Amino acid sequence: MTRLPRAAASASASFVFEAARAMLAKGHAVDAVVAGVFAAAAEAPSVLLGPVQVLVGGAGTGLHAVDGRVQQPGKGLPRPRGFAPGVEVPRAAHVGVPALVAALGTTLASFGSLPIARVLSPAIDLARRTSKPRATLLSRIAERGPRAMTEARVAGELLVAAGRGQGGLLSERDLDELRPRVARAESTEGKGQRVVTVPWGAAAVRDPAVATSDASRTRVVAAADSRGQLAVACYEVWDHGLAIGALDLVAPLLAAPVLRGKTRVPAGMPCDGAAPIALSEADGVLDLAAGVYAETDAEARLGAWLQRVRSAGDGRDGSDAPEELVALARVGKGIKTL
Repeated sequence: MTRLPRAAASASASFVFEAARAMLAKGHAVDAVVAGVFAAAAEAPSVLLGPVQVLVGGAGTGLHAVDGRVQQPGKGLPRPRGFAPGVEVPRAAHVGVPALVAALGTTLASFGSLPIARVLSPAIDLARRTSKPRATLLSRIAERGPRAMTEARVAGELLVAAGRGQGGLLSERDLDELRPRVARAESTEGKGQRVVTVPWGAAAVRDPAVATSDASRTRVVAAADSRGQLAVACYEVWDHGLAIGALDLVAPLLAAPVLRGKTRVPAGMPCDGAAPIALSEADGVLDLAAGVYAETDAEARLGAWLQRVRSAGDGRDGSDAPEELVALARVGKGIKTL
């Protein structure tokens, strides 16, 4: 019988997997997952300004979720008249407040073991080969942490591209006052298992019969370490958006523009986003981290698969799994990649 590793990573992209795996040799599962998401941001220009959602659990950790969804912009700004019917809405009006860097920093500070500079090293190495501006920005984040996103050289570019001058609502106060949310994860009891999801969404993971959020842009990375910690995160890759040329970034179009005669979505409210990720317990033991990616109905597909594997009496069986599955299962003292 092949001996299973004590720690492992899995991801929807090979370079994300490599970054996560490299970090597992030095730190915890959370460190690996954060390293993987930053690696994705080094490769794809839309990731750093998009959403991230994280689940973490394990001995001494509890079950927690970190909300890094993009937020509605406009703090400190008067309500604009709004765009009239029939008027083309500029892309800047759809750009929200990017929370990914702050959320990953909070995740590391709360549940990780390594400093952000060390966790960012694989992403910086990757960005040096793909984008000099992104490498420079990631290096600055390694030095300054999430505060780097509020510095003039970064915030100024974001405000010029998505501020009032371009028809957007992104403000300096939006960036300064950004505070990611850390919450107790949602736990749903099932047959012989407890499914753990984010508490602000993922209803279709808990019940595949309900309406599901579009997860076609979602990607996933998961990790498990020898200390019993499991972590899984989802982020998004967009092939279009608002280009921030000087930073070589693309801002996803997630915010709701102000429309004339319509109630304005409050500034600071998280924009909707799919979260097709879950942790799972069997017989009181946290033994599974999973996510489904690049599928419109990924939340429902993940929920249905979790139901099938538990009803079959084997929560560690990867058979009949969705094609776009990222999953790690604890088997004894080892970790199995499904």
